[in-house]
Amino acid sequence: MRCHAFQLPSEVYRELEAQILEALASASLEQLGYLLADHDLEIELLSGEWRVLFEVSEDIAYQVVDLNERRTRMAVSPDELAEFVEMLRDPERQRAWTPISFGLAELVDALPQGMDLVGLVVVEEDDDWLWSESTHEIIAIRPEVYALIEPHMRQLVEIGDYGALARLAGDHSEGAIEFSNERWFQLGQGIVQHAPELIPVIEATLSPPGVYTSIREALSRVADPRTQPSLDAWLRVHSGGHQYGLFFRDIRREVE
Repeated sequence: MRCHAFQLPSEVYRELEAQILEALASASLEQLGYLLADHDLEIELLSGEWRVLFEVSEDIAYQVVDLNERRTRMAVSPDELAEFVEMLRDPERQRAWTPISFGLAELVDALPQGMDLVGLVVVEEDDDWLWSESTHEIIAIRPEVYALIEPHMRQLVEIGDYGALARLAGDHSEGAIEFSNERWFQLGQGIVQHAPELIPVIEATLSPPGVYTSIREALSRVADPRTQPSLDAWLRVHSGGHQYGLFFRDIRREVE
């Protein structure tokens, strides 16, 4: 799940502030859209970007977060903006966020520093992404990216939202191996026969970069180019670039 950040001129935000704060708690996206119609900038934040942003700004901004309802909303008033922007522009934080910073970098550049010229409202995207075609995957995530988003991925595992987990991992992946249903089941059979140590790894869904080498070696034992050409090709061409964190996506877990 991604979010959209809306920048509103301060006079617009101040006029609508009470309605905006009330609407963030329970209003539909359509209702919020009417309130935010006079925004002068909209920026999409990827699944990991808004999560790290919300995490560090919870003491500054008004937030409404309900992961079970997939509701993630935040408002920063013009009076709070200077502190918010100073926090975002912290050089150490900027360096830490660089591996996942796309929309965030645009947002940091756009917000005025040391001024109260705008207000900011962040809301979750609509649920159209839930209806896109999905497939079984092994998703590779660079170690520096995995370190940033791992707590949020594990939080989604805990609440059982594997659809949002796939969105988060996919937004920040280095690459992915896709499997048809038939080849995913063949992979499972091959693992049982030739690499049983992978069974608890796949059941756990996530594996950290520290165990990547052993997992890669085990996967190579079931990567028959006749039955698993995509896995075989990835292991030969791409697998040695980094000590990847892996997400094993079984779409049967994503049934709503």
